[in-house]
Amino acid sequence: MFTPTITISIFYSLCGLIVLWMLYRIIRKRKPQKTEPSHESQEAEVQPERTTLAPSTTSASITTATWEHRQLFSAINTSKQTASTLPLVEAGDVPSMGGDDYIFGSATPALAEMMPESEERRAKTKKELQAAGYYQPHALHNFSAIRFISILGTLLFFGGVLLLAPERFEIPILVAMLIVPILVWAVPFLIVTSKASDRRSEIEQGIPDMLDMLNMCVSQGMTVPHALKKIISELAKVYPALAHELKIVIEQSSIGTFSQALSNFSKRIDVPEVHSFAALLIQTDQMGTNVTSALQEYSDNMRESLSQRADEKANKATFKLLFPTVLCLMPAIYIFLLGPAIVELSDFFHSGGSDSLNSTTDMFQQVGGP
Repeated sequence: MFTPTITISIFYSLCGLIVLWMLYRIIRKRKPQKTEPSHESQEAEVQPERTTLAPSTTSASITTATWEHRQLFSAINTSKQTASTLPLVEAGDVPSMGGDDYIFGSATPALAEMMPESEERRAKTKKELQAAGYYQPHALHNFSAIRFISILGTLLFFGGVLLLAPERFEIPILVAMLIVPILVWAVPFLIVTSKASDRRSEIEQGIPDMLDMLNMCVSQGMTVPHALKKIISELAKVYPALAHELKIVIEQSSIGTFSQALSNFSKRIDVPEVHSFAALLIQTDQMGTNVTSALQEYSDNMRESLSQRADEKANKATFKLLFPTVLCLMPAIYIFLLGPAIVELSDFFHSGGSDSLNSTTDMFQQVGGP
């Protein structure tokens, strides 16, 4: 039989082993890997010198290329194809960003690495943080560090309380030591997910109004980027999340291209209306079609789709209310209808009704007997 003292010792030993394993993993990940030149790389370096004398197949194809062999909208420059294969660089990966936004200073990356999570989980958490409006370069590191410090703090707190508490409170404290860290681990992600969902809903509701204002500005001769920049101040009063996202689109379009800024907007906010809006503007920007008519038709279609979606939710609500109605209202109805009968039966049996029933039963048995 394990005593509380032995249980506490085993628990703290396991915690120490887990911390040591996390530190070992961090040190191994940050240790620079030594690369030795192999014979294959040397042969690869020597090989171009041997093949430069003979004409290559690519050069021959380039010299014989004509307009008949080219396809419409095909990539002419090969440097664009090689650049597209490079991995995307995040804001936190750039050394010039610094660590000013670290919530725990230089210890934040180490604390974040101690939080055991898979790469898929980290990518999902980062996407939810961006959807919730946390666009700091190291928002994911801060979030992971806060979760780890919260879990470690609750363990140390309940461990100290367990050492000072009386013996009769040891079992409840041990149960709390197991349950509270799980809640501390799960609740922050649920809060971020809820905030991201509310922000997506706000952006989804504000897109039809934004399209109407954008159509009014574009129909007067303004370009789409200037029209978006014009309506941001008006949208910020009612839909601040949408205004913030459009401001990011304008800033990114001033650095790069407008199409790339819209595609980034579609990646940040996972909403069908945002995807279709970005695809519409990208198509009109590349094809040179009429923006005013496209925005008008798209605004009408979006309002109709939102209305149909609201009707669908209303129809689903009746089915969802069926189970709470049965589980909560029906017992009260049964008590209201059967309550007086139950009271009457109780009074009948307490006032000698059972004796009269027994005597009546005996009389029928005597009459019906041989």
